Amino acid sequence: MAQNEINLIDLYKLNPENDGKDLIKKLQEWGALPKEGEYLCPNGHELGLYKDKSCIDGFKWKCSQMISKPKQKPSKCNYGASVRKGTFFARSHLSLFQICGFVHLWVHNSELRVIEKEMRISKRFTVDWSSFCREVVFDGMIRQAKQLGGNGSIVEIDESKFGRRKHYRGHRSKKETLLEIIKTWIKPGTTIMSDCWKAYNCLKNEGFQHLQVNHSIEFVDSDTGAHTNTIESSWRHAKASLPQYRREKSFFGGYLAKYMFMKMCKAARLDPTIEFFKYAGQLYSPLEELSDESENEEDEDDGDIEFSNISGVDAY
Repeated sequence: MAQNEINLIDLYKLNPENDGKDLIKKLQEWGALPKEGEYLCPNGHELGLYKDKSCIDGFKWKCSQMISKPKQKPSKCNYGASVRKGTFFARSHLSLFQICGFVHLWVHNSELRVIEKEMRISKRFTVDWSSFCREVVFDGMIRQAKQLGGNGSIVEIDESKFGRRKHYRGHRSKKETLLEIIKTWIKPGTTIMSDCWKAYNCLKNEGFQHLQVNHSIEFVDSDTGAHTNTIESSWRHAKASLPQYRREKSFFGGYLAKYMFMKMCKAARLDPTIEFFKYAGQLYSPLEELSDESENEEDEDDGDIEFSNISGVDAY
């Protein structure tokens, strides 16, 4: 657990303090909302945060600077914008506390029906915002992606089957496909541990040290100490994190991204709630005016979606 990890009570206490401005300040600190002086009005003036009871958050961005026009008296700019303008929160009319509470419970893997009850929100909201949250962590994991290994480092690789392929569709497990993935994500000179699948036999010729373990005989090679226990454990936990039913293919990347996000936070002793809002601020940049976007609906297959072999890595 991260030191000083925030909890739901902390978020609740921030909400009424200073008419809700303390929660806004905390979100500004995490990068999920812009800070004062960062927004500019169309006339190039810095916007300030002013109280406005007509707004759901009790505050709005406003320009109070004077503007001058030829042959006219100076007048106030009076440009205004929502606190949520262009941010992760712009999609909802719920309070900031309700959204923050949802995120906090979501990253801690609370059941959606529990979140609905505790935050007093609708089932439709929980379903939609679960999708938005997966989008945030997926983008964050892509931004964090980097090559593994190097000289003196060990990387375990293993394939995992998440289900059967339907309609006789083929498996993308050819040597060329796997080698392309390995060379993209693992540095040359790395010691790679794998099982004895023949598709891995070319690794020694591609600049890697390669150790294998024959699982039909033993789980740890008695001579080299090679094993794939770590990555196999990772795959087990990844599968356990998936929902039991309705594993839509279009959501699969988000499910794995959430698993990776939580694993990263635990390993680095980071608060997942705070890290989530940092990622949300990167994806929904508060300093960029976002146009309304219509969600593209993807075709969904009937019944359960089955997944083929997917290669994974674990480094140490």
